[in-house]
Amino acid sequence: MNPTAPTVVVADLTASIGLHALMQLGVHQPTSRGFWSQIVLADVPHAPRIDWLRPNQPEELDSLHASPAAVALIVGPGSVHLLRKVLAHATIGQAATVWIFLLPNALLEEIALRAVLEHSAIPVCLFQLHNSAPETLWFILMEQMGKLNVLSPSAQLPSTTKDPMSSNLKETMNAAMSIDGALAVALVDYRSGMCLAQAGSGLNLELAAAGNTQVVQAKLNTLETLGLRKGIEDILITLSDQYHLIRMTPNHPGLFLYLVLDKNKGNLALARYKLTDIERTLRV
Repeated sequence: MNPTAPTVVVADLTASIGLHALMQLGVHQPTSRGFWSQIVLADVPHAPRIDWLRPNQPEELDSLHASPAAVALIVGPGSVHLLRKVLAHATIGQAATVWIFLLPNALLEEIALRAVLEHSAIPVCLFQLHNSAPETLWFILMEQMGKLNVLSPSAQLPSTTKDPMSSNLKETMNAAMSIDGALAVALVDYRSGMCLAQAGSGLNLELAAAGNTQVVQAKLNTLETLGLRKGIEDILITLSDQYHLIRMTPNHPGLFLYLVLDKNKGNLALARYKLTDIERTLRV
């Protein structure tokens, strides 16, 4: 176990969406309730480890990491009574950061949350998800983990980008960043999760590459199970203020381009067209 890796505690109060996220993390056939300790998020140095709990009782949080870097609550409909008790647990108060992901139709839970948070000093970031797609939850969770300010100056993430980057890769990254609204771009090998080239800022692209690798592999496995042989052109995740676009590279099997686009500044159709054109000129 990497002693410098921070721990993120996840309290999953959903019926099924959390199970999909657990499978993305490599847990095989997770049960409806249980505790999974120190899950390795990705083969990225200092990437967070995850204590994931699907509790029956809030007292089960006693077994979790005592001083987590962050706590994530995934709140679904039907969990209001358990939610109130979880919010009062000491683990929540000890966390430097608390993320609450509120699923659609969790109306009673939203009312309870706002009533508790109005009189609480807990440092909470509330995310109201606009759909119940497991991919949406996964992307936002990965994005928040990539923003954790938990690394000391002597333990910064090493770059896996080729150095020096080839002129074609530089041109590819620059071309992608010239797309209106582009915030970040990466070229990723989904066989290893390695980020081969990157540009932009605002999130940890090494961690995003590893997280998106799991999304791609899960989709490919699903297609294979269904007997669909045509493959994937792209995968789109829509957040409240961003588009996350994964574009496969048919000319370079095993790779994909990952583009983060500002929803208010970018044009999705145009970005897709330009990214497809950029993919055709890629040389690795």
